[in-house]
Amino acid sequence: MLTFHTSWPGLYGVRYTFETYPIGTTFQQIGGVYIFCKLAPNGNWDALYVGETDNFDERLNTALQRHQSWPSCALLGATHLAVMIVGGGKLERCRIETELRHSLNPPCNRQAA
Repeated sequence: MLTFHTSWPGLYGVRYTFETYPIGTTFQQIGGVYIFCKLAPNGNWDALYVGETDNFDERLNTALQRHQSWPSCALLGATHLAVMIVGGGKLERCRIETELRHSLNPPCNRQAA
């Protein structure tokens, strides 16, 4: 399977490196941060949604159809998942997820007012 690395900017000058796979890839049952994304016409990656999970395989495969943002990500053309294993538990995953959401401002994370 073809995998490659993508780098996403956080708010504070940190760049986070993710492994990027086509949607439908089987993952290990470990936790981290993920990004639904697609390749943009200019060759860069567009982040559509940033999330965190304690089990990549369940969240991004078994339960994908129940993911609250999957329909809008699919509608916007999501083709890949960028995943980064994060140690330190839910608190650390949420810290990184929040930082990336604020930095990238992905359309499928926006909530109606």
